[in-house]
Amino acid sequence: MAEPKERAAARPGPENAHALVGHETAEAVLSKAWHSGRLAHGWLLTGSEGIGKATLALRFARAILSGALDGAGPPAGLDLPGLPGMETPADVLPADRLPDVAPDDPAARKMAGGAHPGLRIIRRSVNPESGKVRGEIAVGDVREAMKFLNRTAADGGWRIVIVDPVDEMNRNAANALLKSLEEPPDKCLFLLVSHVSGTVLPTIRSRCQLLALSPLAPDDVRAAIAAAAPDLASRADDALLDLAAGSPGRAIRLLDADAGALERRIGAILAEPEEAGGIAALDLAEQVARAGATEAFRTVGQLLARRSAILAREARDAAVRDAAAALWFETAERFREAELLNLDRRHTVLKACRDTGRLVRTADASRDRPLAPIPPSLEGGG
Repeated sequence: MAEPKERAAARPGPENAHALVGHETAEAVLSKAWHSGRLAHGWLLTGSEGIGKATLALRFARAILSGALDGAGPPAGLDLPGLPGMETPADVLPADRLPDVAPDDPAARKMAGGAHPGLRIIRRSVNPESGKVRGEIAVGDVREAMKFLNRTAADGGWRIVIVDPVDEMNRNAANALLKSLEEPPDKCLFLLVSHVSGTVLPTIRSRCQLLALSPLAPDDVRAAIAAAAPDLASRADDALLDLAAGSPGRAIRLLDADAGALERRIGAILAEPEEAGGIAALDLAEQVARAGATEAFRTVGQLLARRSAILAREARDAAVRDAAAALWFETAERFREAELLNLDRRHTVLKACRDTGRLVRTADASRDRPLAPIPPSLEGGG
């Protein structure tokens, strides 16, 4: 297998994505809130990673900062009488979307270049000492952005803060953000992206309007891939879409990492006896633990976790089902921690392959055992 490459890093990010596939209802909710004059100062955009939350946040910010929303009428036929306290837009019918802003619009150009004076995006920053991206959003990143809120906008316009994602803030960073959420300046908007809303501080959640985005349908995922990565569109088969679970971002990362080849290698490893499989697993671990192979490493973690999830779903033995469910969670957490805490990725892959292989062999053995006979008292309804 050729050394994996991180081609996905060169693809356009949300700042340059002017179109949003799907999420018509979410756009209509934001548009209606804007035109209602009761726009919440904080919004928590939740949903699976890669489904378009950051793209939606930037699309909303672009429509505001360009003035396009001021000239657009409110969505027709969309009644949200309880908007400020609305927990979910499940009862909202899709209506007009947010207005499109041309890429050559002055505000859009400044946003794409990271130079718009009315926008701050908070993400994990580079540690100047190590030269590497931090594993979390630090308090200094938030405090620097909050300084901009304390300055009056030069044109009297809006100031917008996007946190992408809020889940990656450490406790000090979250508390620093909370202070501004509690007493927001006039014409200030917070758009917080969350992949796992349960990790967000309750005090932050309580000060935001929740807007939940759903995974996209397969046809929408295909359309999003064609728009963001046309060179990969032809490779998006049904198996890949199933693994992507409604997330175009995940689908693109899987395609970039050649998930099909990785899936075949993992299948071969798990089909071998432990000793033989261990040798193949070592080769796989060496490949995806190298510098520049982060997407391949993440993909291996997702594929191994998926194997456990399938075993949990299909197991007829309760002990196997419980073990598979536990390993599913453990594998996902192990790979996440390896990346965030800079742990040994090679060891992470080897251990996950070994544990999953043992579980597969245990599940196979349980299938060969006959089912326990039905007690006579239960036959024929007693």
